[in-house]
Order: sequence, then C-alpha cells, then structure tokens
Amino acid sequence: MGTLLVLGYCVINSTKSVFEGSLVQHLSPEFIAFNSFVLAQGFYFLVCRDKKALLATVRRCLPDVIALNLATMVCWVAVLYAFTVFEPAMANSVILGLVPGITIVLGFKLRPGVRALRLEVVAALGMLAAMVFLVAAAWNGSSAIGDLSKGDLAAGLIYCVLTSFALSAVTYFTKRLGDKGMSVQQMMASRFGVLILVTLGLLIARDSFAAYTPRNIGAILLISTVGVIVSLYLLQAGIVRTEPITVSMLFGTNLIITYLAQFLDPRLHQSTATFIGVVVLSAAMCLGAWARWRHGRDNSPDRVPAEADGATQSAGNQK
Repeated sequence: MGTLLVLGYCVINSTKSVFEGSLVQHLSPEFIAFNSFVLAQGFYFLVCRDKKALLATVRRCLPDVIALNLATMVCWVAVLYAFTVFEPAMANSVILGLVPGITIVLGFKLRPGVRALRLEVVAALGMLAAMVFLVAAAWNGSSAIGDLSKGDLAAGLIYCVLTSFALSAVTYFTKRLGDKGMSVQQMMASRFGVLILVTLGLLIARDSFAAYTPRNIGAILLISTVGVIVSLYLLQAGIVRTEPITVSMLFGTNLIITYLAQFLDPRLHQSTATFIGVVVLSAAMCLGAWARWRHGRDNSPDRVPAEADGATQSAGNQK
C-alpha cells in the first residue's frame, strides 16, 4: 500500500513539474508557492477535526515539526527556482540522483537501526553517475533548454542540491513523526507555516507580486488542490507505510513521466542526453526499490522457519 501511494504521488508530481516549469517563466516562484500553500494549509487545518489533539501533538513533537516545516520550505522554494534554469526532467533528475545517497548518509544519524542494503548502495552510486552525465550535458548545451551560462548552471545546481537535502529531510522527519504517533492529518495541518512566512517575506523583499488574473488564479488553484493537497497526502501516507530509502528509489518514476510530459511544452526541444540520463536513473532506482522489496519479503515472519521462530521466541522470553 505504501508503494502504491508513493507512486500515485509521483504521477501527479511529474506532470505538475512540467506545468510549473512553464509557469515560473512569467510568475515568481515565491508568488506561486505562497498562494498555493496558503490555500493548502487552510484546507488541511480545517479538515483536522480535533484541534486540541493537534496542538498537544505539535507541542510534544515540536523539534521534529519545526524541522519538517523548514525542510518543506526549502524543498518547494528551491525546486521552483531550479525550474527557472533547468528543464523539469533535468532538474528532477539531478535532485533525485542525489536523494538516495543523501538518504543513506542521513540514515546513519536519523535512523541508525535501519541499514542500507548493498544493492541500494550500488543503485545510489549509479544514480550519482547518471546525474554527473546530465550535468555534463547541460554544461555542453545538450539539454532541452540549450546553452546555459556558467552562472545559470551553478545557480541551478545549487537549487537542486538544496532540494535534494530538503527532500531527504522531509522523508526522514515524516517517518520520525509517524513513529512518534503523529497522524498524517496532523502533519499536513502543521507542515506549511514556515513556507508561507518565508515566501511572503520574499514577495515583499523582491516586490514580486503578480496580478490575480483568471489565468493565474486557475493555475494556483490547480497546483494547490491537485499538486499539493491531493499529491502530498498520498506521499505523506505512503512514507509512514514504508522505509525512507524505498521512497527515495520510487521517486524515479517521476523522471520518465516528466520527460514524456515535456512534449506538451513547446518551449522545450527534446534532448537525447536527457533521455539517456533519465533511463539510467530510473533503472537504478528500480534496482534499489526491488532490493528493499526482496529484503522485506525474505525477512517477513511468514518466511521464517518454525524452528527458528520458536528459538527466537524462547530467547525473547529469557530476556
């Protein structure tokens, strides 16, 4: 069930990425994020019925709630800025190519009881190699955007790296809050406060407000309802039902769908280099996800021999 929920998120998120990549060409990233998440935060707060329980849970888990808020803010703002430089498939490939490696490293500190499998490490290295290939293609002007200045390339990479770290942190802090008994509904009702405050500050500081035309309002409503409210609920529910490294591997399905969706954006010409990088990244992510699934299947209670199970119970009773 966790896998299906995360995959549902990936389908929505990949098509949304192409839409946002086109949208940030005439609207500022902070304008899109502020308006979309004000609506989303209001919705999630209203549908959370037990406000007293929400407040009590937030107080009990305050450090992790704040960390999830900060990670969410960096993740969404940085990725929108990345779309101002890179094509969506390229940006998502660089971001997701980094995430598994970062997730494995963070796991030593945040979830020391869960080790990465050998094949997951191999998959993470394969994704890093594909990411380096894609960066080289962008450097040579072989991506769908064409030639990029060194300054734009550096800025795009910084945005992608920030997004990767933030996405890994979102996964882990969501898992930690779930382990502490915080429900998905409570997480969503308390997740976007920092993002809203920071993007409002950016709007004021950069004077990047835009007109609320019917077209802009329609785009914001679409992003907020489908791209945030529906998709993030699927992701949040999926994360608490599976391991973080598996989630990071499943994000690879974003890439194929994003690449295909880019055919709908007339400003982009399709790049063979991007396609090769996307295929390699997706294959590596599938390898990692399969390795974790096989490990879970082989170590499930149903597959433990009766003798071993009895010995385990006996040892447990002695403790």
